[in-house]
Amino acid sequence: MYREMAKIHIIGVGPGSPDYVTPIARKTVQKAKVVVGAERALNLFQNDIKGEKITLTAKNFQEAVAYAIKQADKGLEVAFLSTGDPCFSGLLRPVLKIVGENADVNVVPGISAIQACAARLKICWDEAELISFHEGVDFQKKKKLAESAKKGKPLIILPDPKAFTPSDIARFLISEGAREETPVFICENLTLDEERVFSSSLTEIMSRNFSGLCVMVVKPP
Repeated sequence: MYREMAKIHIIGVGPGSPDYVTPIARKTVQKAKVVVGAERALNLFQNDIKGEKITLTAKNFQEAVAYAIKQADKGLEVAFLSTGDPCFSGLLRPVLKIVGENADVNVVPGISAIQACAARLKICWDEAELISFHEGVDFQKKKKLAESAKKGKPLIILPDPKAFTPSDIARFLISEGAREETPVFICENLTLDEERVFSSSLTEIMSRNFSGLCVMVVKPP
């Protein structure tokens, strides 16, 4: 149900296709006076945005979020568009860091690339290890990746398109003792016209490049 009292909405907009945008997401955007999101997310709501539109980039993130929150403080409803689901490598964490954990924030969940990937590959993702590098690559995250691989569970990974690509991940896992022939799947551009699912092995992945919009699945034998 749409929450009339909340002034800040963080909305999951799905993995990319307008077919995967939920009706409640559109309804919430239509009522917002300020809508903030990356260009790709804003384009999904061209016919729904009635108020001010703010394009979010890596350079203007802090400034844009601060401005939007000021508008919410004035009583205007603000909608932040988060690719996929806000609660998984989405906008929920960075926005809450600014407004505080106790702020009146309405989260509208969305369909994530993780969910779309699991559906394409018929994986019960409650049995998989989910690891995201979208918010940075550090020793602890890489350690978790290596430890998870040794458990023998499927790994569903969001690579960093620049700092920790699928080829980097494959090379790292092999260096940590994973078998070179371990099956790997790369799901690119999920739900879009150019969607592709590439099936290979760790050793093959090391020499290939993939779209920044991809999910990597490692299935230890």
